[in-house]
This record gives sequence, C-alpha cells and structure tokens, in this order.
Amino acid sequence: MREHILKLGEFGIGYKRVAELAGVGITGVRSLIWGRQDPGPRYGEIPKRVAREKAAKILAVQATIENLGARKSIPARGAHRRVQALVARGWSLSKIAERLGMNGSNMSSFMKRTMIGAGTHRAIVELYEELWDQAPPHDEWRDKIAYSRSVEFARQRRWLPPLAWDDIDLDDEPPAPDGEGGIDEMAVELAIDGERVRLTPEERREAVRRLHAVRWSDGRIAETIHCNTKTVGRIREELGLEAFDQNELRQKGAA
Repeated sequence: MREHILKLGEFGIGYKRVAELAGVGITGVRSLIWGRQDPGPRYGEIPKRVAREKAAKILAVQATIENLGARKSIPARGAHRRVQALVARGWSLSKIAERLGMNGSNMSSFMKRTMIGAGTHRAIVELYEELWDQAPPHDEWRDKIAYSRSVEFARQRRWLPPLAWDDIDLDDEPPAPDGEGGIDEMAVELAIDGERVRLTPEERREAVRRLHAVRWSDGRIAETIHCNTKTVGRIREELGLEAFDQNELRQKGAA
C-alpha cells in the first residue's frame, strides 16, 4: 500500500490528491507515508493494517494524466498534436481557443510551450474527442475562408490530421507520410503478420480494413499492427465498420 502511494507521488500525484481521488481521509493516507503524526509513543509509526475497503479505493487510483492535479505540469506534446490535428481539419486556432475558454491571441505562445497544466491537457483531449471526426461549419463565406486558411496553415507547417499518429501522446516522431506510390502491399502484409512496420496513414487504414474483415476486435487489431486502440476505433468509424467484441466471438466459436 505504501509503495503504491509512493509510486503515485513519483508520478506527480501527491497524497492529498490520492485521498481526494480515493474518497478517503487525508490523515490516513499521510500516515501511510510518514507514520502517525499525533504526539505520543506511537509517533512516526506506520500502520501495519488498512481496512480492506479503504485499501481497495487507494489501490484503484492509478498513475494517469487524468488523475493529476489540474495545475501539475506535464509535457505539452500530446496537446499540441491534438490542436494541430484539429487545425488540419479546418478548425482555426481562434475557434479552438474560444471553445477552450482561452484568449485567441495567446494560442501562438501556447503552441510554443514545452509544459502545460494537466487540467489544460485534459480540456484539449476532451475537445479533440468531440471534434476530431468533423470539420467546422464552412458553408457561409466567412467560415469558408477561415476553413481554407486553417487547412493551408496546417499544410504549410506539415501538421498532421487525426488518425495520422499511432499514439498521439507517445510517438516520438510522425508516422510515414502518405506517398504518391499508393499502398505498399508488402508493408501492409508485414503489419498484419505482427511485424513492427512504419505504415503510412493509408496503409494503416488498409490493415485495419483487412483485419476487420476477418472479424477482429479493435484491441486485437491495435496489438497486431502496433498502434493505439483508439486510433483503430477512429479508423473503423471513418470506414463505417461495426465494432467486434472479441470475447463474444470466442464464446460463439466455442458454442
């Protein structure tokens, strides 16, 4: 229990935040780290036993960005890539800023930061999840101009659209760009066989399409072609394909 709390602390989730997320008292969590703080002969003594229900709540707190305090600084890379992807879809920086409750004039400096607050990261993730698969309204003349300028702005800076990344938070470098030569069949086949191959976005779509055709789940496809499960899900939705539950398929096969 103490080791779990200490590991959370190393990640940036302090004992007060752990108590808040677990819904338990701060004093009890603190005593698991530094021992009892009340004066007396048992001062500094670390409790040897914790109530089962309380222990389960604390152990349920995991080291994730979602659990960090809003002001805790984290790398801005994932947030920047999401903003860039939305701009590539036609969402202007000013419209993105407006939806985030930020000042549009600050977006340029925001995109240059190396660290941002976890709360800001979560807000951008939420907005990205809402908008990644849709372009902004651009039927009216003004909106059409803003849309075209945003797409061109992203193109000039080689900002990648949604679905281009294997894992938008963790990838060290961009995936292979779509080329003029079409799909490399060998690359797709190697990926389907489980080889770690750098696929273009179009090749990744083809791999998902083929593995889905044999009724594989998103998770199984993602594990095979070495990308994020959410990315597979988005590609599948983009292709208009239904989701498969691998557990259900196994049960049907065993029946």
